[in-house]
Amino acid sequence: IIKFMSINKFYYGLFPLRIFLFPGEQTTLHIFEPRYLQLVTDCLNDDESFGIPYQGKTTLSELGSLVKIVQILKKYENGELDILIECSANFKINHFETKNESKLYPCGTIVPLINNDFSPSDELNEHAKNYLTQLLENPDEKKSAELISFNNLINLVNLTDEEKIKFLSFSDEKKNDFLIKKFKFMDILLSQEKMVDQNFYLN
Repeated sequence: IIKFMSINKFYYGLFPLRIFLFPGEQTTLHIFEPRYLQLVTDCLNDDESFGIPYQGKTTLSELGSLVKIVQILKKYENGELDILIECSANFKINHFETKNESKLYPCGTIVPLINNDFSPSDELNEHAKNYLTQLLENPDEKKSAELISFNNLINLVNLTDEEKIKFLSFSDEKKNDFLIKKFKFMDILLSQEKMVDQNFYLN
């Protein structure tokens, strides 16, 4: 069950995209449409965030990522921009407006998700450490707490956007089981890669 704040609703500019980020995750965007250039400009001027509702193949999801512009990476002569964004929270759309009276871009009210602190089990941490031991050349690096943080656990198993959305609805126990299975699968892939490399060098 996904839990939301039942009272606080916040009004933001919205930019539907086929991207779903967890808090702390970053990505780059190339902005070229006039309506979203206006959105980015407004956010920069007012030091505001904007919402990215997840755009599925056929429908717009009610879930999304609230993001902040971290940096303008490049300005083009034609006005287009490359920006770096970081997710601060996930949300559910309460109301979606395709066009605001004074803005070109969509706007709406969103309800932030209640932060459920996910606690990785000892078994999950052990799988993560074992995987990192195989992956990293320096075995001492695996002891870093940052390397087995939530975001790195998610990044290491390469969750798709759809899997991230499903993950939000899982209980802590199911989240742990899900990630353990992912690490077991990644272990198999890594072992196969090493075997291919060894055979390549032997030949």
